Amino acid sequence: MAEATWLVDVGYVVKASEGQFKLDYMAAERFIRKRLGATRTFLFNGFDPAYGISSGLQAFYTAMEAQGIQVRLQPMESGPPGTNRQRRVDVDFSAHLIWQASLPDITALVLTTGDQDFVPAVELVRREFHKQVFLFTYDGMVNQDLIAMVNEWWHFDPTQLARR
Repeated sequence: MAEATWLVDVGYVVKASEGQFKLDYMAAERFIRKRLGATRTFLFNGFDPAYGISSGLQAFYTAMEAQGIQVRLQPMESGPPGTNRQRRVDVDFSAHLIWQASLPDITALVLTTGDQDFVPAVELVRREFHKQVFLFTYDGMVNQDLIAMVNEWWHFDPTQLARR
């Protein structure tokens, strides 16, 4: 049976949603499922090991895991407040993109990110694994080279995907 994988860069969602609607992840997953069939979902984010994960964010991750979504957290490089740097999240995202593309039952990969760093991985997935790759994002903060590399670019629709 054909399946899809949805890979979500939570950092992208947080930044791109500023001034816009909050994404309802479960509604977004249903949207993908309607179009592509059964869907495996992975959320990728960083955390500051010096401060840990806030109770609100932990509750979000726990709720997502209860829905069958895999949460992948990588430690950030700690520094003074506001200077923390994300590390390993993009590499983890890319590794999962390649791994999922290598699976014969996965026919499509859906990416929620805007980062140009994923262009080589998307190119590899399309060229070597012959998989369809879709971007599913807000209208903004998406690199043009990444848009050019995917099969289709879907935009979040606030009437269907807004958290209430």
